[in-house]
Amino acid sequence: MQDQDYILCECELQPLEDFVVSLEETVEVKLVKEPAICMTMVQAEDSVEFQPFYLGEALTTECELLVNGTRGIGICLGDEPVRAYCIAFMDAYTQLKDVDMQPVIDFLSKQSDIIEHNAKVENDLIQRTKVDFKLMEQD
Repeated sequence: MQDQDYILCECELQPLEDFVVSLEETVEVKLVKEPAICMTMVQAEDSVEFQPFYLGEALTTECELLVNGTRGIGICLGDEPVRAYCIAFMDAYTQLKDVDMQPVIDFLSKQSDIIEHNAKVENDLIQRTKVDFKLMEQD
């Protein structure tokens, strides 16, 4: 799923952790690299000349593991070891050929809907504070 990384980084942590724990019971998990804090260079693109440049470094957490022998890598912004582990697990799990993917699809779809709803609520709150300067000029 193309939006999988976005959904896993933006969803609430507790439902993600609970979902991963429920899937862990059906597979063999080996931790290759424990979740660790690191600094990652953030690349951007100049909007005029379209040349890449580095904005600077961002604090990230990364993790690597094997699920039934399939490698998974997780990385997320901030100091979030549990989220990095869950992302790595989901990365590996979704590459497996012999598992039922419907629970994963359902989970990602539900979390996507929640993220979209929360973004809409936040945008509606922001729009309520927006000032219409044209109305202010009509005196």
